[in-house]
Amino acid sequence: MTTLNAPLLNNRSISSKPIRNTEIEELALQARLNAGGTVEDESEMTERYRNVLIATISIAADLEVMTLPMQHNALFKSNSIDERIALASALQDEMGHAHVMFRLLEDFGIDTQELIFERAPENFKTFYNLEWEPVDAISTAIGHIMGDLAGYITTLDLEQNCSYGPYARSLRKVNFEENFHVKRGEYSVRWFMSLGPEIRKRVQKQIDDTFPRTAEWFGTTDDVKSRTDQLHYRVRGHSNDQLRQQWLARVVPFCEEVGLKVPAHFDEQRGIYVLDYQLPILYDEKLEKWDFQTVTWKEKIAQWKRGGPFKIPALTRLQQELWGNSLW
Repeated sequence: MTTLNAPLLNNRSISSKPIRNTEIEELALQARLNAGGTVEDESEMTERYRNVLIATISIAADLEVMTLPMQHNALFKSNSIDERIALASALQDEMGHAHVMFRLLEDFGIDTQELIFERAPENFKTFYNLEWEPVDAISTAIGHIMGDLAGYITTLDLEQNCSYGPYARSLRKVNFEENFHVKRGEYSVRWFMSLGPEIRKRVQKQIDDTFPRTAEWFGTTDDVKSRTDQLHYRVRGHSNDQLRQQWLARVVPFCEEVGLKVPAHFDEQRGIYVLDYQLPILYDEKLEKWDFQTVTWKEKIAQWKRGGPFKIPALTRLQQELWGNSLW
């Protein structure tokens, strides 16, 4: 059997009470899941299954809650009241998604008030792509067609394949709304691309920054991935590279359709979309551009762990609730 390497919350065990974990029960659970069965209650879990499930939900919860402080300034810089209302509506959706995730964690005896407001910001499990603040309507729209699409593909996989029934069912509404955010982004980008060469140049610049960051959303390539329990227990149905391929298959044709250049193309011979560079690569934060020279995964993971420039300020803003009275 593979070894569980799921992260722990606040460096404490994520088990709140004893879980049956004999070898016979572990093998029985694996046989049940391999036959397509589902788990509906904590009493049916082994400790190993429970841990990987909680780790998966915890990361999803952190990613959802990160969107609120991240979009704070974008709300103020919206081009119109309609744009502001649309963005506020999307953020309301995201907070609903976060509520779903944290509510599921409460079923496992986890104090979500502590997780959100008392945990050190650096201990949140956010992704590098969400640690850069959108500065205007263009960067927000690109975030929809890139980041929301990556999130949608990830959670759709969970809805369709997760062996924990309550989690899979909770994602139906989440995925409907995430797909709507993607479509809103596509609508906005098409409109921006119709506004002349200067605006198109700004859109392209944002694509240049955001595309490689979002291609990393799905994690390490399958040949080096060490944590496999999500697939082993059918918490997820597809591997990192398979999910990345689904993302490329939607975002690359769209960008080509509207006249945006991305470092990826469809390989006719292999019948798949491929990147024009080899993962992993590093973003030069001083020069604000990507160095497309391949580095080691150790170097890449170190950059992910350092985090983007807006992670700590965003989560500090969330925990202090410094929103002001002038939003509208």
